[in-house]
Amino acid sequence: MTAAGSGPLPGAGVRLDVSLAVPAVGLWLTVLALLHAAPRTAFLTAAVLGTAAWAGLLLLRHPRWGTVAALCGATLVCAAGGAVAVAGRTAAVAASPMAELAAAQQFTEASVVLALDPRPRENPAVPGRAEFVVTAHTEWVTLPDGTRVRSRVPVVLLVHGEQWRHLVPSQPVRVAGTAVPAGTRLDAALLLVRGPPRHVGPPSAAHAWADRVRGGLRRACAVLPQPERGLLPALVVGDTSLLDAETAEIFRATGMTHLLTVSGANLAVMTGAVLAVTRWLRLPVWASALTGAATIAGFVLLARPEPSVLRAAFMGAVALVSLVVGRPRIGVAALAAAVIGLLLFHPALAASFGFALSVLATGGIMVLAPPWRDAWARRVPAWLAEPVAVTLAAQVACAPLLVVLSAEVSWVSVPTNVAAGPFVPVATVGGFVVAALGLVAPPAAQVAVWVPGVAVAWIHRIAEWGARVPHGAVPWRSDVVGALLLAVLLAALLVLRGWARRVVAAGIAASAVAALALACLAPSWPPPRWAVVACDVGQGDALVLAVDRGEAVVVDTGPRPGAVDRCLDRLRVRRVALLVLTHHDLDHAGGTSGVLRGRTVAEAVVPPGFDAPDAAAALERAGARLRTVHAGEELAVGRWRLSVLWPPADFAGGDANEGSVVVLAHRSAAPPAEGGLSVLLTGDIEESAQRALLTHPGIRGVDVLKTPHHGAGTQEAVFLEATRPRVTLTSVGAGNPYGHPAADTWAQLTALTSASYRTDQHGDVAVVPTGDGPVVYWRGPDVR
Repeated sequence: MTAAGSGPLPGAGVRLDVSLAVPAVGLWLTVLALLHAAPRTAFLTAAVLGTAAWAGLLLLRHPRWGTVAALCGATLVCAAGGAVAVAGRTAAVAASPMAELAAAQQFTEASVVLALDPRPRENPAVPGRAEFVVTAHTEWVTLPDGTRVRSRVPVVLLVHGEQWRHLVPSQPVRVAGTAVPAGTRLDAALLLVRGPPRHVGPPSAAHAWADRVRGGLRRACAVLPQPERGLLPALVVGDTSLLDAETAEIFRATGMTHLLTVSGANLAVMTGAVLAVTRWLRLPVWASALTGAATIAGFVLLARPEPSVLRAAFMGAVALVSLVVGRPRIGVAALAAAVIGLLLFHPALAASFGFALSVLATGGIMVLAPPWRDAWARRVPAWLAEPVAVTLAAQVACAPLLVVLSAEVSWVSVPTNVAAGPFVPVATVGGFVVAALGLVAPPAAQVAVWVPGVAVAWIHRIAEWGARVPHGAVPWRSDVVGALLLAVLLAALLVLRGWARRVVAAGIAASAVAALALACLAPSWPPPRWAVVACDVGQGDALVLAVDRGEAVVVDTGPRPGAVDRCLDRLRVRRVALLVLTHHDLDHAGGTSGVLRGRTVAEAVVPPGFDAPDAAAALERAGARLRTVHAGEELAVGRWRLSVLWPPADFAGGDANEGSVVVLAHRSAAPPAEGGLSVLLTGDIEESAQRALLTHPGIRGVDVLKTPHHGAGTQEAVFLEATRPRVTLTSVGAGNPYGHPAADTWAQLTALTSASYRTDQHGDVAVVPTGDGPVVYWRGPDVR
């Protein structure tokens, strides 16, 4: 990771110009505080801050307070400018006809122009959720009386259909749907669009060119195997359309996600290569600057104006200006100028995690990396000291914010990023060469793509290695308290000197070693002799039946690979004797690649009509046998006998929920003192399937009932009563938008047995069979 446009890292003796840093921070905090405020409040704030700045000018003449007054005045002026920017944007949005339509939740027709590529929405297979999110601005809207009114305000579209996937920025589209409030004052509305895009116009010439380049790169990458085929476009231009969920999760787990979201590193590599060529050609400075500016403009078009790209482009532009005027070295002042300029132009960036991470990483590299590099270069080779210093500086600067997003502190991210560092420029520069060849000579591009393809393959291999390291991340509070605690610890290590720093470092090291030893030698989870665990995977199902040491049966995989992978890691499962995917909805099959991460899967069973291409492809790549099952089949795995109760062989229903595989699992009592166990696993079946199963004697009186369909209100009360469970397990996500579990269903479950548990409140839940019946333990939800 490098700071775009900053050139080589400055030496430790170079003075860092931080005169603009304080005004930038003041502006950022002001904008962030006003994003949800009314326009009148923002205007009033701007007036107060402006008045205070004017009053501060009087202190400039005072010899003692002149410097402080200048800094405070600059901060107040920037903050007032931010307040004006927010006030102007929110006032324009509030006065627009689209905002009025949203407040009344009116149906409308509008012409919009796309600002970014449509991006897939999480959990698109869950009924009622849009598949894509589209950022756009309106050109005109239709009022309830049929009148068309010109209006240019930002909106967010929630859309369905593959026709939306291939649209590009600047394309005009006509849409119809219901406008609802957006939840932010900078967007006029959320538009719930019905149907495919209509009257789609052509994009601008610049965006059409960028789309041809991106398309040429994808076509050239088609000759590569997966995951390299999806990784190279993601790493070069941020095109993740071919990237599979398993690879994305591997990069997230190792702190390498920044490679998949184009940032300053990519732009720094490209502008550095272009400027090196101009120097080799001995072009004048102005020609080099123009070439660099064209490179930056083309890069923004190709990679899209994402927050990190905008930050890098602005700093790159400042660097080019500095080059022309004869001051090629820039630093913190340029970063602060980028923050000020971008927030005044685009206030919404104040709340962007991507923008904040980009700024923090760049600042950390500029401030922390040079002295670390120079100090370490006395003990290790310079070629190693610099990449380690850069990577560690970025990680330290971003850690308090990253912990809010991931609820963990990764220690493998530094070595994996350092190891991948040499391959990134090869992949980046090579990828752009391939993209250029794709425009003029596609066959040559398909040959040349193997050079960056090999580099990307090594990057992926490094990420895989990092993801397989046991305890590669330390769990951490992901709230404000956790972020502040981590920030204080890091600040203490950075600021303290001598014995004080050694004491703090020793305390942290001792705590880490003790926690690791406790986790490895005396783990509190899972409990001894566990038989069943309901994994906390959010709004989805994932249950594990213990077979032998390190071996289990897994029933469903939840919506995301990472969650089920972490649950299986906690249970020390390395071999999956049988994987049961009850149906193809994403909240039951979306995490399949996480089960396969570092584990073998002998066989997978699915219901008739199973339609989850990503899960099926992942199982095929892993060499797992995939077969369809129906009622009446018996499966034996270790001490477990699994009887398939549903669906029948002639089931013809089109509803995936009602076609869920229902399994009655019996575990033999060996030794007898441990006790047997019966578990009814019901997928997402609803009333009709539950009524049909009432005639099956196996459902009557079970030890454990996995609540159907996350405890939704679509339950047959007689079915739940017939099961007479000792324990109920409800897999449900905290704060889910579906109201699961329904109040009536939960009341019935708790009336059936006081041993009713739900993953949103109890986290992972384990059932241990004993001679006196099942005993339940729970891990507790992760603090988020």
